[in-house]
Amino acid sequence: MKSDKEVPIEKSIRILQENITKIDRVYEWAEACGFNNPKKFSRLFRNHFGERPSVVMKKMKVDKAIELLSNGEDLSNYEIALKIGKRDEKALNHFIRQQTGNPPENYKSKK
Repeated sequence: MKSDKEVPIEKSIRILQENITKIDRVYEWAEACGFNNPKKFSRLFRNHFGERPSVVMKKMKVDKAIELLSNGEDLSNYEIALKIGKRDEKALNHFIRQQTGNPPENYKSKK
């Protein structure tokens, strides 16, 4: 049964982009899109985009973190962690290393 609050699945990417600091789990993303059932959200997402929402979310967060690390802004790793919805720099370091095989320092711009 469709909830009246469910947004069309094609809008889910924009919702994640707008709320990337608050959303760190698929169930949180599903809730932000108005879904009471994260499995339904995941199924509709995968059928529409051809990838699992967790994969897309990780890609978006890695891309955003690398952009923030490399764009020359004087943001600390802690500030960057918060901007992608991670709790601290340790979580950021673990996430980046897990997703890319490299530590965040490898992406810092050299001034």
